Amino acid sequence: MTAATPAADPTRSWRTLLLSALVAIIPIAVSVPWKAKALPILALVITGAFLLVSRAETRLRYRVAWTIVAICLLRFAYAVFNIGFHHLGWNELDLPAQTLVFLVTAAAFTGRLHWRGIWTFFAVTTLVLGGSCIVQHHLMGVERAYGINGGEWSAIEFTMVTLCMTLFSIIRLIEPRIVTGERWLHAIAVAVGVYGAILTQSRGPMLAFIPSLLIVIAVHVRRTGQWRGALIFVGVLVVGVATTTTALDHQVIQRFSQVSSEMSTFSKDNNVGAVRERMAMWQSAWDAFSEHPIAGVGVDQFGAYTRARIADGEANQAIAKYDHPHNEYLEAAATGGIPSLIIVLLLFALPAVHFVRRLGDRDEWVATLATAGLAVVTMYVLSAMTDNVFYRAMPHSFFLFLVLGFVMATALPSAGRRDALASA
Repeated sequence: MTAATPAADPTRSWRTLLLSALVAIIPIAVSVPWKAKALPILALVITGAFLLVSRAETRLRYRVAWTIVAICLLRFAYAVFNIGFHHLGWNELDLPAQTLVFLVTAAAFTGRLHWRGIWTFFAVTTLVLGGSCIVQHHLMGVERAYGINGGEWSAIEFTMVTLCMTLFSIIRLIEPRIVTGERWLHAIAVAVGVYGAILTQSRGPMLAFIPSLLIVIAVHVRRTGQWRGALIFVGVLVVGVATTTTALDHQVIQRFSQVSSEMSTFSKDNNVGAVRERMAMWQSAWDAFSEHPIAGVGVDQFGAYTRARIADGEANQAIAKYDHPHNEYLEAAATGGIPSLIIVLLLFALPAVHFVRRLGDRDEWVATLATAGLAVVTMYVLSAMTDNVFYRAMPHSFFLFLVLGFVMATALPSAGRRDALASA
């Protein structure tokens, strides 16, 4: 009798590798200013649409996550209504329309993917993002690095994305079962990502990183019961960060110390400075919401509203240059009223609940992706308190692509997958 030929590894097929490569390159694609980045996104839209039409399992996953799908559709529909209600230009629909694009690309995450390869490329992406800040600061003489997309005005969002990618490497680094070479790659990625983020001196994302990291560590300890390695990692990270901030002549520490000083001295006649200007913008956004609580002042119209108030002597000239209030929740409330605020809150809350429910899944990759998704949502929820996280294409695309993708990848728990398919 002839011995049976071993079955080929399905994760090594050319289709799997090609789809995995497309998924893996999107985070770096949306982080560079090149227009060619639209090509892999287009390829994933076509692939996602094909999977939605042809695969029952893909459609099942969308049905399982129907509340998240619904809030994405509602976000787009309300933007259309708001723009029409306020008689604005349809160019304002650009970012809300991306919600539909990434709702379709999420279907690509329901196909067969080579997750180890994707996570390895994510680590390379972290090296590029963090490394760009290191090059800017040490070789180009830029005091506050800002990364490779958008210039100085996008430094905060670039830092947030870099730290999200760093969290991905941390999740893999502390996994108990990982080959040595891969572990070293993720360790280097963490060091470069964190150091590059520190060089931007962006306070909001760095503060958001701390609770996000603690959640990742807590999930790891609860899942594996191994706390010693996690504790050692946190200790090494703390020592490294402390050493780095000292080597930077206390620039980062000085920026953090300015927060309380600016807050305590803020007034109508003294609102110059990063923190004071934020407080002035938040006050203006609250006034816009108070005056227009139902439909707001219109999508992307905060800047026009504020400048009109400045002309009437109701706001300070210091915030005339800003088009957004540096707070995603106040942005939603001011421009879209109560409905828009509720949509933003649900856009964070619903995926977070979804991921929490899957942290303990028996499938290692389901649990890993749920942890990563929860880390991203946490970073954005906290960063949104001190900055707008959705008004630029880079952080907006990054969030929707990965969060919706991870939702679909984990929508069907492995234990119930066969029974659910049978009864669908």
